[in-house]
This record gives sequence, C-alpha cells and structure tokens, in this order.
Amino acid sequence: MASLSGAEIARRTLDLESVREPCILASWTMKREFFRKMAGREDIYRDAPRIVVDAFVRAGANLCPQFIMSSPAVEHRAADPFEVMVGTGDSGPLEAAYGSPENVRDSIERLPATERLAEGFDVERAADEYAFPLLRLAKMAEGRMLFLGDFGQADFMGGYTTFGYENYMAALALYPEHLRRYFAYTGEQARLMNLGIARAVKKHGLAPFVYGGQDICYNAGPICSPAVLDDLYFPPLVRAVEPLHAAGIGIVWHCDGDVRPILDRLINDVGVAGFQGFQEETGCTLDGVAARRTRKGGKLVIWGSVSVTSVLPYGTVEDVKRDVERCFRVAAPGGGFGLASTSSILPEVPIANILAIYEHGLKFGREFLSAGAW
Repeated sequence: MASLSGAEIARRTLDLESVREPCILASWTMKREFFRKMAGREDIYRDAPRIVVDAFVRAGANLCPQFIMSSPAVEHRAADPFEVMVGTGDSGPLEAAYGSPENVRDSIERLPATERLAEGFDVERAADEYAFPLLRLAKMAEGRMLFLGDFGQADFMGGYTTFGYENYMAALALYPEHLRRYFAYTGEQARLMNLGIARAVKKHGLAPFVYGGQDICYNAGPICSPAVLDDLYFPPLVRAVEPLHAAGIGIVWHCDGDVRPILDRLINDVGVAGFQGFQEETGCTLDGVAARRTRKGGKLVIWGSVSVTSVLPYGTVEDVKRDVERCFRVAAPGGGFGLASTSSILPEVPIANILAIYEHGLKFGREFLSAGAW
C-alpha cells in the first residue's frame, strides 16, 4: 500500500479511520526562532506563507486549523503570514471605543434590521471567497498538509474585544434584550457565512470540517452564568450552525478555561464533533473530555493537549515526551486524535521543547498506532 500524504493522514484521522501515521497539528507557535530554525533562514517575513508551510511540514505537522505565525511587530502576537508581506498583518492592540454600558446599548440600537442581512446575499461568491485561501494553501503545500477554515458563530467574544470587558458584561446584565438583538444579528451573519461554507465544501472539494469557537470561559467557568447563555446566546448559535450540519460538516470547538459547565450544550445543542485545547489545570482534563461522545454517540475528535502553561515553558524535553505519550494513550484510541499544544506557544518556550512535540509525536505516534493494541 502506498504511503499516505500528510493531507490524507489528517483527513482520515478526522474521519475516525484507523491510521498508522500520527496526525500532528501545526500548533499556534509565536516563536520566531522556530520558523528560522525549520526554514534555515533569518528573513522569515519576506516569503512568510511559504516559510510557515515549509517550517511546519519539516517539523512533522500535517494538519493546520489556523494559519498564523508570530507577528513581525510583537513576537507574542499572532499574524496572518499573507498579510505580513504587505504590511497589514499586525493590527496592534484592540482599543475599546465605548465608555459605558449605555454606549454599548446605543451601538446595538443602531444595528440594521437582522432580517435585512440576507437581502442580496450571494452564496456562490461567499463560497469562492471562503475557499480561495484554503485552496491557495493546499496548492502551496502540495498535499503535505491539510488546511481547515473558521466558521460563522454568533459573536460572544467579539463583544468584549469591541466594547471592552466591563462595558460588555455590564450591558449583558443591564440590557439583556439589547444583547439578545446583538447575538441574533451576529448569529444571522454567521448563518449566512455557513451557507457559503457548506457550498464551498461541495463546490471545491474541501475537507468537511471547520475549526473555531468563542472564548466564553475562564479558569472558574463561563464568564457569565450558563442560564444567561442559554437564554441569550446559544439559540442564535445553534441556528447559525444549522447549514453546517445539513451539509455534514463537522465542527471542532476551541476550549478555553473550564468549559465543563457548557460541554453538554456544545455537544448536544450546538452539535460539535470535537474539541481542541483543554486547560487541564482548571479541571477540564483531556481524559474527561475524551470520554464524552457526540450527540449521535460517536467518538469526539480530540486535538491536544501538551500544556502551554506548565509542561512546555517549564518542563524538560523528557517532560514533553512523557506528556506526548500520555496524550496518545488517552485520546488516540478509536481515531480522531491530533497531537497539539493546548494553545499558543509563546516565545518563552525553549525551542527544544517545541521540537520535542513534533519529533517525539512522530516517533511515539507511529509506534503506538502501529501496535494496534488500542
């Protein structure tokens, strides 16, 4: 049997097939030294997209759910490799322009009518615009890596990055009907986007998976009560993803903080096919999530879970290797597992620890998957 390409390994893993080669993600790496070392050159921003693709492929990655690199302006910040070449890849820190929850309320009142959003929506154009960057990356990678895109979601985290945490949370408590309208509006925008994605997958032969999520939780759980989310947020989110489910597109959701209080909503209501992340220090453990099942009773796709807050920055190479092995043993049985860091790998992480994820992930992953003991 001919050896599988990197993209085929990733795709078959997502489809829960038995694959003897490990699926390894291009983790969210904000360390320039990694790209310089893997590319063998200093000027990593001159041809940034190819540098990033080649660096991750040489490291051993075969699945990229988010195409980013460290910003040329601030190493800790993420940037789009295509945009850094034309000087627009780093927008700088977000500045909230709203001084009070009343300003948030007034801004929402000025939104156009939600029912007008669908007027003139061109699904073919939306499909082509979504597919273009993914097809461009696939051509560049020549089958060595599979690329996934984002998807439309009712916008929770965009609210606090736009309005500011205090204003946004106060408005959520003081003006819930306004926030209901905000979530309905952004949810309809998301539904239309997802119609385009569904068309793009069929028209352009893209992998039927998307990756994304909203930073709803922190270390102690959701930043507002699940009851508020049930009332205001989850209904428009559920409606927004209906086109994805109708097209058979699986959703892999980014976990932030302690997501356990809303796991049931994400699995059973939103219908996610898998999870990425897991800040295990909050109690949301890899084994706990891996033991869950989709709403149809199938195995969840799991991406993780080498910690960016403990093992990677403070551990040794041997610590990283042990955690890599733990991740495979916990989450790989049954398929659908992709080895990755929990979140962004910041510049403080030793380069040897970053390389250990890939090197030991390939070595141990092959041994574990080939043994078939699971």
